[in-house]
Amino acid sequence: MCERYTFTFDARTLVEAFRLLPPAFAFGTSHNVAPGQPILIVRPEGRARVADVAYWGLIPGWVKDPNISPKPIQARAETLEEKPTFRGAFKRKRILIPASGFYAWESAGRARRPHYIQPREGTAFAFAGLMEDWQGPHGEVMISACVITTSANDLMAGIQDRMPVILPPEAWDLWLDPAAQTRELGSLLAPCPSGWMTAHPVGPEVSDTRQDHPGLILPVEARQKPLPG
Repeated sequence: MCERYTFTFDARTLVEAFRLLPPAFAFGTSHNVAPGQPILIVRPEGRARVADVAYWGLIPGWVKDPNISPKPIQARAETLEEKPTFRGAFKRKRILIPASGFYAWESAGRARRPHYIQPREGTAFAFAGLMEDWQGPHGEVMISACVITTSANDLMAGIQDRMPVILPPEAWDLWLDPAAQTRELGSLLAPCPSGWMTAHPVGPEVSDTRQDHPGLILPVEARQKPLPG
């Protein structure tokens, strides 16, 4: 699953990490990106990669009224070619979603205990994602996106049974290539190695979408230590 994530990059870091054409806009950082919010995506443009902004919650092009239509934030890798909501985007509109880490909730009795997962090395996770560009009756365009999920790796299995598909840099060109056949992409939609990431419990306030500050990602034990002096 991927219900929340963090995005803490400046423009220069993002351009270098994803080999982007320089973005023509500034995009704010967040320690609590939530569904329904604008997110930064990486999409192909010719042979280059560009950054764009999308609504987190996919709106297929055939939807008549996005105000009343479901807007899934995730798509299961195992059924991408079966579900009409995702089938077209999987064939032609694949994207990367940069993240500096993500949250996952472990069921612990009646409570849901959040954990923060981040890269062990490097500057970013690249989630495999899908985008759509819904066009309204008056020419308005709404770009939307969702994260693809897969079964959990060994580290994530101790927290929950699903996780986002995380792609290594050497797979980005193939994933973004609109000419790639879906049969070529199946091997990419697997759980990444556990060694790519670390995880630790965090405080419950991340469940509140109004909370957005660096303290959200601190380990619980670090936040409970008394202040010096």
